[in-house]
Amino acid sequence: MMEKVEKRTEQRKVVRRHLVFYLRVFDGMSSRVVGHLMDISTNGLMILSDESMAVNEEYRLRMRLPWKMAGSDEIVFGATSRWCRPDENPDFFMTGFQIQNMDREAEELIRHLIDEFGISELGTGKIEI
Repeated sequence: MMEKVEKRTEQRKVVRRHLVFYLRVFDGMSSRVVGHLMDISTNGLMILSDESMAVNEEYRLRMRLPWKMAGSDEIVFGATSRWCRPDENPDFFMTGFQIQNMDREAEELIRHLIDEFGISELGTGKIEI
């Protein structure tokens, strides 16, 4: 089910960052690919998927890291879907998640992932790496 958003206001307290890697996001219970990571912060993430996702549903998500970081090759955390809308490409959907129930180790891995592979878009249209 998609939630139609007429007027969006920015509610994020932490800026999400794009990564130089296009990481796959899996359902933590079934190992089914849910989508691909578009941006992330320690509070939330946005994924691109083939299917619309239900809004306000709780998920257990898992991301495989590009390589081992701090002895781990994946991050597992809980997240709640907050919105879903069609992408500019009508074959895909964008879904925003709020991260829930993340342990300290997972939060540190996300920080490390952002520090190592994060990019931010500047108002000039250039990308800062």
